[in-house]
Amino acid sequence: MPANKAIQTFAQQAGVDVIAPGETLRGVTTNPVRGTADVHDALDQMLRGTPLEARKSGERTYLIKAAPQRPQKIAYTAPPAPVAAVAATPAVVEEAPVRSGAGLSEIIVTAQKREESLQDTPISIAVLNSGDMEKRGVFTLADLGSGSVPSIRISPASGRPSVLVVAMRGISPGDVTQISRDSTVGIYMDGVYVGRAQGLGTEMLDLERIEVLRGPQGTLFGRNAVAGAVSMVSKRPTGKLGLDLTAGIRNFDGQNVKAHLNLPEFAGFKIKLDGVWNKRDGWVKNSLPGASDWSATNRRGARVSVLWEPAANLEFLYSFDTSRDASTPAYPHIRQLLPGAVLPPLFSVEDRRVSKGRAGVPMRPGVGKVSGHSLYANWDISDNLTLRSISAYRKLSQSQYDNQSSLVTAYASNDVFARLSYADVHQDQFSQEVQFLGSFDNLKFVLGGFYYKEDADDLAFSAFTARFNSTGTSYTLLPVVIGGPTYPERASAIHTRSKAIFGQATYTPPVLDERLHLTGGLRWTHDRKWGALNKLRGATVHLPFEFQSKRLDPAFTVAFDWTDAINTYVRWGKAYRAGGANSRSMTFREFEDEEVASWEIGLKTELFDRRVRFNLAAFRTRYSNRQVDFLNPISTSNIETLNAPGAPITKGLEVDLTARVAPGLTLSGSYVFTDWRTVDNINPFTGRVERGVVNGMPKHAASVALDHEFEPFDGVTLSTHLDAIYSSSFYTSGSTAPKTPAYAALNGRVTLGDIDIASGSKLALSLWGKNLTNAQWPTFQTTFAAAGFVAAYMNEPRTYGLEARISF
Repeated sequence: MPANKAIQTFAQQAGVDVIAPGETLRGVTTNPVRGTADVHDALDQMLRGTPLEARKSGERTYLIKAAPQRPQKIAYTAPPAPVAAVAATPAVVEEAPVRSGAGLSEIIVTAQKREESLQDTPISIAVLNSGDMEKRGVFTLADLGSGSVPSIRISPASGRPSVLVVAMRGISPGDVTQISRDSTVGIYMDGVYVGRAQGLGTEMLDLERIEVLRGPQGTLFGRNAVAGAVSMVSKRPTGKLGLDLTAGIRNFDGQNVKAHLNLPEFAGFKIKLDGVWNKRDGWVKNSLPGASDWSATNRRGARVSVLWEPAANLEFLYSFDTSRDASTPAYPHIRQLLPGAVLPPLFSVEDRRVSKGRAGVPMRPGVGKVSGHSLYANWDISDNLTLRSISAYRKLSQSQYDNQSSLVTAYASNDVFARLSYADVHQDQFSQEVQFLGSFDNLKFVLGGFYYKEDADDLAFSAFTARFNSTGTSYTLLPVVIGGPTYPERASAIHTRSKAIFGQATYTPPVLDERLHLTGGLRWTHDRKWGALNKLRGATVHLPFEFQSKRLDPAFTVAFDWTDAINTYVRWGKAYRAGGANSRSMTFREFEDEEVASWEIGLKTELFDRRVRFNLAAFRTRYSNRQVDFLNPISTSNIETLNAPGAPITKGLEVDLTARVAPGLTLSGSYVFTDWRTVDNINPFTGRVERGVVNGMPKHAASVALDHEFEPFDGVTLSTHLDAIYSSSFYTSGSTAPKTPAYAALNGRVTLGDIDIASGSKLALSLWGKNLTNAQWPTFQTTFAAAGFVAAYMNEPRTYGLEARISF
């Protein structure tokens, strides 16, 4: 029997977890197991004569890995069993569930496009598997915003939950709401690059894992990964009938349902169906009857995945997903007044989180719709060569209907306020990636090509919805009209075409007991963008721009294995973010690409019989031609993006620790130190020198978690999880706005699981809470100079809920 099928059959029959990287198993057949034997002896018998060996990784977890030598394979002639295959995916990370054994489970990553141990991969990487995400309440990318993975910072753009700003290692993207502006962190879903920040707030559809690749990834991941990459990988169909159903309730009248159904294999096809729904009222009340509250969410999504394996060395995985996100923005608190500013009597300074808005105003959810098709194909040409293809088409539409119930200019009696901001974005993208992988005794390589096509258009319009009386003690509502002679205030369209050829090879010379590994990579990219600003204040205009760039981005790594459990590496690489034009500019002024060059030195260890995993990385990144946003203080809708002179430098330290303190008790933690040296910039609107700062990145950030699992009753498990996060102060909107102060928060979850309710069915009950101490801090602050105050979007208050989960 092929090794992938045999090992999964064995794991099911023996009731153990077997970590079996698909790339290692391909082309291998196993021996029949006869008679009575314990688990480890049975695995040894199955793998005898193959290039594989089994190693115990936990009390009921085993790792299958390549043996030091490669004896001749022995065919296994037993009849096949209908089990799920273990195969490589365009994945990023793979990890078995952590059980109560003495050692830590192995983590398998594909950060270098092939399956390798996390400890053997010379990149600073943070990993969340599906269990980690459930315990920490991570069901959207935005849920990472509080700092559970302290190396990455995520916040809604100007409080809009469907548009996310993602920063890492002191590199923040700026105004990503614009369709011609790219992110600094590459976002990938099942190996497919996601081009827009809009739509990133949608609900996740049954992820297997998330991997955060820290630092520039320009060689293998390409453009717009100057700070790093985040890859989300979905669970694959198993071909075995199974249902995983979760329903929950929470405060703020919240409800959620998640359903994941695996169908039995039919005619060689394995099918998986996923559906999610999550709804919650807002936590800042809008007193206008019939209008939406601030920070309300209503998200739903579905996906179908079909896996077909026509041969043992060939597989196709097709998936279609669709999501709808109807959410309202966060409420902007008036956190502090500027000198000489005056508020109307109706308003007041809100230096603490409020539960009711300052005025009832028209508002409804913005609606984001995202859908996509992808086809992943993998062909093992031989034991040493693999050909892969990832094809995808995705599209999105995102509307915006925000009302801050606030001022945008200085207060005056009988003046208008409560500006409604309406916007609409449409985008579609096609991508194709081909990878050719080789794996030999002393040489591993990947060669590939990538093509990306994107077309997008957007428009924006604003209208005031309320007017003060003569004393500012009351107001009247104005009719809301989306249209008129000034509609839209601006509209633009852009087109992007990008193609690349890349390669990376790792050579292990036959010296020093083959402990030295030399890696080199190179990526050639041709980028082209063009478009035009088509509307300004209702008038038809034609303000075109065009950007074009051809680049070579190299990377080199030297790694050395001091022992089987301790290795170090030195890494250097370049990456870039494509140029474009900002549609908030009245001239649609073009800006060029920016570049980073980064050094990284790392240490990876597994100590005390794999009870402790300690990883450390230090980095230094140099920015060139940095894209900087400048806000017009007179009009918050007017932003210019320029390539600033100078070479800012960011440096830091990343520490990750996981320790099995006792059977069933695991301690994990992460600490990130980030320091930066920037240059001053001249604001083109005012001519004044503004201090350059790094947005969204604290100097110190940390998280720590404690997980405990035991059996209070026979066969029933009780799991407890407690985690704490900390962040020092940081800027969110340049030096013109104050820093967000330091904060800390506490989260927890208790689960009583594995409760038998029927033949083969299990029940789990969970009680969870986030921000248990109800800590308060601004997630984003900006200065409205014309209005005379600092606005702040606050973090969520204490949330808690109850969930029931049934699976079979």
